[in-house]
Amino acid sequence: MKKLFLSMLISGSVFAADQCVLQDRTVSRGSVTIAERADIRTEVVPSYNGGRKCMVNFRARIGSDWHTAFGEHDWDGARPREEACAVALKRAEDSVRERVGRSQVISEKTLICNDNPDLRTLRQTNPGTVGDLSQFRPHPQYTKEFWHNGAPCRFFLESAYTGADIRTFQGVICKIHSSKWVVVDKF
Repeated sequence: MKKLFLSMLISGSVFAADQCVLQDRTVSRGSVTIAERADIRTEVVPSYNGGRKCMVNFRARIGSDWHTAFGEHDWDGARPREEACAVALKRAEDSVRERVGRSQVISEKTLICNDNPDLRTLRQTNPGTVGDLSQFRPHPQYTKEFWHNGAPCRFFLESAYTGADIRTFQGVICKIHSSKWVVVDKF
């Protein structure tokens, strides 16, 4: 009996939540650590611009998997070879970290529901219906506020089922006090 009551209570609260938003957050994992390097090969070759190029490749163990890393650095030949190859090694490490890190993506989805009646869009309105401005769907063509009988007014749209079709109604709402608006006409 307790389980039945609890399930009815939960399902009732889910149906009461009219406004739900699904938030999706995707984060790439940035803490990729090279645990071990093996088969490091360094080669210095002439570069196309008269300088030199150091090319480094090696196998890197990240977690329990081995990956191939490659990096290169061009320099004019005036600096020591070790300095240029250290830059190439750093580029190879950065490259393999970025490549492996991209495949480690964490996706988090959160469903947030709000059952506050003041935040709900009004589904069916008639002249005399009162609500906040945010509860009315603004008219896309007539967006500017106008004055009628000394009150600021706006046009709004409302869609409704009529038989098997959907019909869009237009209406006018006017401000009655600081935050409330009233439907004065619907056509």
